[in-house]
Amino acid sequence: MTFNDVKRSTSVLMLVSMLAGCASKNELEQRQSQLFQTGIAQSQSAIKSEDSIEIQTTKGVVAIAPTVVGYEPAQIEDPFESINRPIFAFNHVVYTWVMNPLSKGYTAIMPDPAEVAVSQFFSNLREPLNAINHLLQANGTKTGSSLGRFLINSTIGVLGIFDPADAWFDIKPHRATLNDTLTTWDVSYGAFIVLPILGQSDIRNGLSTLTETTFAPVTYVSNPPQTQYIQTYDGFHEFSPRASSYETLYKESEDPYAFFRNMYMQSLLRDKEYQDQEDGSPVPPKATVTVEGQSND
Repeated sequence: MTFNDVKRSTSVLMLVSMLAGCASKNELEQRQSQLFQTGIAQSQSAIKSEDSIEIQTTKGVVAIAPTVVGYEPAQIEDPFESINRPIFAFNHVVYTWVMNPLSKGYTAIMPDPAEVAVSQFFSNLREPLNAINHLLQANGTKTGSSLGRFLINSTIGVLGIFDPADAWFDIKPHRATLNDTLTTWDVSYGAFIVLPILGQSDIRNGLSTLTETTFAPVTYVSNPPQTQYIQTYDGFHEFSPRASSYETLYKESEDPYAFFRNMYMQSLLRDKEYQDQEDGSPVPPKATVTVEGQSND
């Protein structure tokens, strides 16, 4: 299948999805796993004060304090702050003058059902990666679920535009990345890093992103440069709903670098606690984050 075939098929199916009105904006928001999604209005006054802010995420309400706190037993290091800060500044310029304006225009002209259809298409496209990671985590049930979802949604769901696996067969999606797999096998976070364009990350997650980008299923159904175009659009589509949130948080932060670093580390804590709860492991009564090799000027 060529890229043009995929593009034509996707365009037609997106039109069908728009006419059918198969999903609402709320469903799209539920599929976004990013920390910025909602709660911005409530957070503005809190950011100005010394209080923590609460942001609703797909895994519950996350409280984000504007100060760095301690975490045991793991430690997140920031030894590359002198490098991270210039990259963060570069990213801010790109976001401000390129990504955010494009994102606002994109979300304004894209009908809600079309946004949902695109999200579901890309979610379905990565189901084989989900299956592989579940297999590496020795979770046969979720491996089967991911494979079943891919087969059902790629056929009955018309290339993943629709989600009959969930709607008709009650097979829920279970996203799994290489980062999750490494977490399962107790590989540490490593140091905090800031990636060009991609933003806040850590060494383990950065390795996951690089590896999955290289071996993404789309690389097997398209050729360069179409492959890069598809992956770029996927990333842009995922980033678009967060544009306004980023601007708000950046403007309200006295030290945006420190604030976004702390918020990212809080998300690591949230994911760790969520994983511990799923595994039945005891959760520390008070989990915090310690940052090594950083200055708080």
